[in-house]
Amino acid sequence: MRGEGYELGSTLTFVVLFNLGGIVGMLVAGRASDRFGAPCISAIWFALTAAGVFLLSIHMPLALTFTVVFLTGVFLNSAQTMVYATVSIRSTSENRATAVGWTSGTGRLGAVFGPWLGGRLLAAGNGDWGFTAFALAGVSSMIFIGLAAVRGSKQAARGSTDYSVSVPSSRRPRTTRSP
Repeated sequence: MRGEGYELGSTLTFVVLFNLGGIVGMLVAGRASDRFGAPCISAIWFALTAAGVFLLSIHMPLALTFTVVFLTGVFLNSAQTMVYATVSIRSTSENRATAVGWTSGTGRLGAVFGPWLGGRLLAAGNGDWGFTAFALAGVSSMIFIGLAAVRGSKQAARGSTDYSVSVPSSRRPRTTRSP
């Protein structure tokens, strides 16, 4: 953000506001996901994330920029967490932990690739394109998680979705009865 003309103090405030937004977002998204479904909420939150990131490419008054950063933190952080909830409910009990682990591991690619891409664009003098690239990542996330939401609602309508959390019989502890 300093490369975009913001002072160091403002840039540090962005980090704090973004993470405070993440705290609020987790509380709101969890409750909303319980009511409307994690895939649906995650898709909507990713769309709002994309809008927020794109808005950050526009130079706005500082107070408005702070608000957009906070709201983007609300939506981005909780949308990512709702992906885990989506994977959890879309997986069978036999592979749920593996699916969440693979999702988390794959998600870390973005944690490596995002800063690298942003740095490359900034070094090439195309810092504004970083906002567009990250907004496009939000749009693609919305599309993919939206597909999971649509697929899940079709299966639920047919009654074939297993949302139960159970322990496979081969992994259940054996109990012995006393004489």
